[in-house]
Amino acid sequence: MKFTFSSFLGFFISLLVLLTGSADTVGVVKFTENLPSWLQIPFLDFASFFVVIGGMLCGLFVMYPAWTVFKAIGAVKSMFSHYDGKLEILEKEIENILKYKEEFVADKNGFIERVSRSNPDKLTKYLFELVSTNYTTHEVREIGEVYIDKRSTEEVKKADVLDMMAITSPAFGMFGTVLGLIVMLQNLDDPSAIGPGLSLALLTTLYGTAFANLLFAPLAKKIRFNSVLNSAREQLVLEGILMVKDGRSALMIKDQLYSLIGKGSSGDDKK
Repeated sequence: MKFTFSSFLGFFISLLVLLTGSADTVGVVKFTENLPSWLQIPFLDFASFFVVIGGMLCGLFVMYPAWTVFKAIGAVKSMFSHYDGKLEILEKEIENILKYKEEFVADKNGFIERVSRSNPDKLTKYLFELVSTNYTTHEVREIGEVYIDKRSTEEVKKADVLDMMAITSPAFGMFGTVLGLIVMLQNLDDPSAIGPGLSLALLTTLYGTAFANLLFAPLAKKIRFNSVLNSAREQLVLEGILMVKDGRSALMIKDQLYSLIGKGSSGDDKK
C-alpha cells in the first residue's frame, strides 16, 4: 500500500466537518445560532448534520479509496431512476441486435463507425470495436466477459460503500447524542437549557437513522438489483454480437437469444 493524498484530504475535510458540528453542539462555536432566520427551522440542525455526515465520511475515507467513495456518493443522483421490467429490457436488446445484424451485413465498416460514434451503450460500442479487429470469436468473448465482470465489480463496490454508510450513520448519530447529553448535564442548574440540549441529542440519532434507512441502505440494494439486471442484459448483448460477427442468420440469432431469456421467439413463454 502507499499513501494516497486524496484519501487523506477527504478524511481531513470530513474531520473538520465533524469537529465543527461537535464544537457547535457543546457550545464552543456559535455556528447554528448565527444562521439567518429563514434557516432556523424546527428539526433542521446543522450541527447534528455535520456530526453525522462528517463522522461517517471520516470512516469511509479510511476504509475505501477516495474515488470509490465519490462514485458511491454520486449514485445518489440515480435514486429515483429505474429500469423497465427485466423481460422488456432483454426483448428490446434482442430487437436492437437484429437491427445490428441487418446494418452489419449491409455495410460492416460504416456500421461499426456509426456505432462507435453515436451508440449510447458503452458495451455495444466496445464489442463492435473488438469485432472490427482480427480477434477470434473466442477472444472477443473472453475480453467481453472480463469487461462485464469489471463493470459489475465496480457496481458492487459502490453498494458496499453505501452499506457501510448505512451502518456508520446511526453510530455517529449516537456520537452526537452523547455530546448533546453532555451539554444537557452541564446545564442541569438551568432548566431552560435542558430542553434544547435534549433536543439536540435526539436530532443526531434521528438524522443518523433517517439517512441509513431512507437513503443509504435502499440505494445499496437498488444498485445491487440493477447490477444483476444489467449483467443479464450485457451477457445477452455479448452473445448477440458474437453471433452477428459469426454471420449467423437473423432467425437463428432471434431463436437463440429468446431461448436465453426463457421465451420462444414468438414471445410466448415456454411451457
